[in-house]
Amino acid sequence: MKKVLVWLMAALPLLALAADASVRIHEGQAFVAARRVLLKDRWRPIPMHTEGGYAYEGVEKHLIKRGFNEVDSCSMDSSRCILFYRKGARCLRVDTIGEQVAIMKVVQWSHECPDAAPRQAE
Repeated sequence: MKKVLVWLMAALPLLALAADASVRIHEGQAFVAARRVLLKDRWRPIPMHTEGGYAYEGVEKHLIKRGFNEVDSCSMDSSRCILFYRKGARCLRVDTIGEQVAIMKVVQWSHECPDAAPRQAE
């Protein structure tokens, strides 16, 4: 039993890395290029605000016009955007920064679903 526990403790971080290895994007990568990689790797956009009535503003409007309906929101002050994707039962949240779609860069990503509870401040 002790050997199994030791093995699990050693293997869990490696499994987490392996799960993240399926995301072949990197920090600083152009958003449009990163999205192309995600789509090639079978990550599918999760359409957000499909009920209607959501008032898109700023960068959000530009993303929607270009067909990026996976945009959840963009901040007005820093042009930081949150977009969501799904692959099977897994979700992917991609955070970008940039005032124009052509210059947007990937800042970070995590395996969060749009309906997940908000992250705690670190």
